Amino acid sequence: MSIEWVTSSAALPHDGDCVEFVLDGRNVALDGTYRHQAFRSRWSEYDVQRVHSWRRADAQPAHLSA
Repeated sequence: MSIEWVTSSAALPHDGDCVEFVLDGRNVALDGTYRHQAFRSRWSEYDVQRVHSWRRADAQPAHLSA
């Protein structure tokens, strides 16, 4: 499975996907869920326009998924 980061302007996750995402101007990824056109973390909800990039939370390098 790919662990590539996807810019939110290029594509969005499927509704209900567990994701890691990075807000614009930040360097640290947050864990959360994408639901109803928003990225949700444990503490808050972020509009798609605030998210720079994302990837599926279950993404693992191929050599670790055996």
